[in-house]
Amino acid sequence: MARILIVEEQVKVCRSLVSILEKEGLGTCDGIGWEGVAQVCGENVYDLIIADLDVKPSLGYEILKKINFSSLNTEIVVIANPNTYDTARMNSYGVYDCIMRPFRLKEIVDMVKKALEKKKLVDKVRNLEQIMDMNKITFKK
Repeated sequence: MARILIVEEQVKVCRSLVSILEKEGLGTCDGIGWEGVAQVCGENVYDLIIADLDVKPSLGYEILKKINFSSLNTEIVVIANPNTYDTARMNSYGVYDCIMRPFRLKEIVDMVKKALEKKKLVDKVRNLEQIMDMNKITFKK
């Protein structure tokens, strides 16, 4: 089962997201505010992080940088206002996709499914590459 972290300052929104994703069977969800997000990402492994960047727009890129640095193999989906962030810059911090406000919970669920599918495929490719590398070493001997 996938591990999902939701970075959201608004407790009500966080609970709604955790609840809907768990009802959909998409994984074990943890919710956290902005404080300590880098520490939590460094201590735990997540398949997906959903971060609401609109809460603190001035810190959005910094938070993305910290998340990307501490969670290299994690997919990141952000919730943002379309006029606040540059998509290309967000992508450079490892953002899979951005959900613009206002949004429906169904949009989040669909995006999470797509991001987790991508993560699964990337992990499979990584594992196959490791097996191929091990086979090269074995056959050379």
